[in-house]
Amino acid sequence: MTARLFLSASSHSGNRAGQKLLGELVADFPKGFPACFVGAFHDDDAKWAKVTIEFLRSLGAKVVAPRLSDPTLDVARARRDIETAKFLYLDGGDTVAGVTHIAARGLVDAFQSAARTARAIFGLSGGACAAGPFTIGYDDHEQPYVAKCLALGAPVPLDVHDEDEWPEMRGLLQLVAKRRGLAKQGLVIPTGSVLVVEPDGSLASLGKKSCEQRKLAPDGSWVIGVVPQL
Repeated sequence: MTARLFLSASSHSGNRAGQKLLGELVADFPKGFPACFVGAFHDDDAKWAKVTIEFLRSLGAKVVAPRLSDPTLDVARARRDIETAKFLYLDGGDTVAGVTHIAARGLVDAFQSAARTARAIFGLSGGACAAGPFTIGYDDHEQPYVAKCLALGAPVPLDVHDEDEWPEMRGLLQLVAKRRGLAKQGLVIPTGSVLVVEPDGSLASLGKKSCEQRKLAPDGSWVIGVVPQL
């Protein structure tokens, strides 16, 4: 079994569209299904997390929320929580910071294991981008670099709600243009839209605007493929 991925630019537990989608995703889950909320992308801010955790519980989930940004974390317990979850919620925030916390706890492989056994993974904004193989990061001197992500099933790097020409995706693809073994295209998710990655790797869009596959032509212009609506 492989999890279905639902990667959202902006629909979340605090707005009507997100609540509707999340409710539909778990409608046939058994009561008390194990869910894991991941807030590492915002340093596990309790106030930020509270709304989503309470909403997931209202849907019948038994929610755990390991604080993966905490160096004193019980790693063995967190690993069990991640790997046994049937639903994972990767919250918004800073993609690179969240993945750095997860890697520091030695739990990247736990998420990859969960992607093979969970029923669904929902990623919001920065958490959505973490589901790809890599993203763009910036060092202390604001120089861009290629940063590893969690590789949960999204086939290429992702960018969200940056519709004005997608500058970060452009910058990332320029970085990898001459590097072997890295995807030379990306997937972009407009505000209000959701990218669905099915277990067989097929892609679909939810929302008023379709997600897009983008790559750079030799002259620097975009080559665009539209991801069909579900």
